Amino acid sequence: MSNDERPRATIRLRPAPGARQPAPPAREAPRLPAARPKTVLTRSAPHARVTGRGVLQVNLNRPPGTGADLDLGCMAAFTDGSCAAVQPLGNSFGSLSGWPYMELDQDDRTGESADGETVRVDLARRELFRRLLFHVYVYSGAVDFRSLGATATVTAPSGGFRIPLDESPEGATGCAIALATPVEGGLTVSREVRWFTGTPRRSVQEQMDGAYGFGLAWVRMRKD
Repeated sequence: MSNDERPRATIRLRPAPGARQPAPPAREAPRLPAARPKTVLTRSAPHARVTGRGVLQVNLNRPPGTGADLDLGCMAAFTDGSCAAVQPLGNSFGSLSGWPYMELDQDDRTGESADGETVRVDLARRELFRRLLFHVYVYSGAVDFRSLGATATVTAPSGGFRIPLDESPEGATGCAIALATPVEGGLTVSREVRWFTGTPRRSVQEQMDGAYGFGLAWVRMRKD
């Protein structure tokens, strides 16, 4: 169990009754290159497209020895108005074969796993999704991301690309990594790398939810 006082949060997998769901940030419709291996999404080239069926994978990894427990997660909004989330906290690992058609593989608490943590999304069900926000937060062991060397790697049948998480401001304990939205024949993936800092009143998950308008109901919790 962590000994610091940083607020934690887990989620209920449906929106609270009557919860407002503000519109996501407005975005221009960019010309999108097909995702290719070794492609790096940057501020100047933040968009890519993945196509085909199969599985979309978002992996979080960092060098061993940092001593930090980083938690990868994903919030999803569906076309029927429901929402869901996967993350290690609360053992909300989801399911790839059933609703919510996304799954977190493990909780790598030490960073020593060569595989890191991976969220998988069933691309055969992409028409059910309205948008997906992949994110990460520091559960314990670090005050921010500045010295962690974390990288998110996105892979799909059509290719892959990386999103370095190397621009953390001081004290940032959460990062919205990428936003995925369905388009004809695939998904548009947009680099976000938007940083958040948890407070005693609002966890980073609650702040990210508020910024992107998923409308989930969050409950405070700690790991065993």
